[in-house]
Amino acid sequence: MNEQDLKRAFQDVVVASSPPPSMDPGVALGRAHKARSKRRASITGAVVAVLVVGVGLGSAFALNPQGAQEYLTGAGPSSSSSGMPDTQWGEQWPVGQSDRTATNGPQADRGRQLLELAKASVPAGYDTPDLQYQDSGPRGDMLRGQAQVSSNKGETPEVWEYTAYVPVRKGDKVGRLTVRVSTPNPKDQADPCTVLRRPEGGSGSCKTYEVDGKQVATLPSTNPAMPAGTWASYRAANGWTVTVGQEEEYAYSGYPKLDAQPFFTPDLAALAADPKFLLGS
Repeated sequence: MNEQDLKRAFQDVVVASSPPPSMDPGVALGRAHKARSKRRASITGAVVAVLVVGVGLGSAFALNPQGAQEYLTGAGPSSSSSGMPDTQWGEQWPVGQSDRTATNGPQADRGRQLLELAKASVPAGYDTPDLQYQDSGPRGDMLRGQAQVSSNKGETPEVWEYTAYVPVRKGDKVGRLTVRVSTPNPKDQADPCTVLRRPEGGSGSCKTYEVDGKQVATLPSTNPAMPAGTWASYRAANGWTVTVGQEEEYAYSGYPKLDAQPFFTPDLAALAADPKFLLGS
C-alpha cells in the first residue's frame, strides 16, 4: 500500500463512521416555511428602500435639479474652488444679463468684493467718500465696482474682468484709484509693460519692481488727454492679472485735483502684487 492508497482508505473510514442524519419531514417543512418568510421579508425591504430613494431623489430634484442629476449620473457637484468662472449662458449673454455687465450673482459679488478691498487700500490721510459727479458730463456714483465678461459665448477659457473705481479725497481735492483684475486671458501679452501701454495710453519709460520675488511693471501716464497718474501691473503664476492705477484727478467729476498722487511708485507696485486682489483664485 502506497501513500495514496492509505489516504483513500482513511477517507472511506471517516465517511462510513459519520453517516448523514435521517430526514425528519416535520423539521424539513418548518425550515422551508422559515426560508420562504425570510425571502419575502428581504424582497419587501428592498422594495421599500427603492421607494424611499425614489421619493428622496424626487424631492432633491425639485429643490436642486442639477445636484440630483449629478447624483444619478455619478458626477460630483461642480466646484469653483479654483476661482475660475463657471457661467450658464443664454442665447448671447450669461443668464440674467442683458449685456456684458453682471448686476447680480457670483461675478457681481466679486466686483463688489474688489471695491471693498480697493477702498481699504488707500494711504493714511485720505478717505474714500461715496461722491456723485458734479460736472455736466457723467452722472451717478463715482465710487463703484463692476464685473463684466470679456470673452464671448463658447470661447474658452471664459474671461471675466472686475474693476473698482474709488474717489480718493484729501481735504476738498479728489483723485482716483482704479483696480482692475482679470481672470487668465490667453490674448494678453506676457510682457506687463505692453499690457499697461495698451489701455492706459502710457508712453513713458516702463520700470519693473521686484516685490517679494514677484515682477511688477510700472508706467507713468503721459497721455495729455488723461489726468497725470501712474499704473502698475502684476501677472500671477496662475494667469490672473492685477492692474492698479492712481490719478491726481478724477476725470469729469467736477472736483479739484489732488496736489500729488497718493502712492509712491514702489508702494503702488507692492499694492498691485498684493494677493488679496486675486479674489480667491
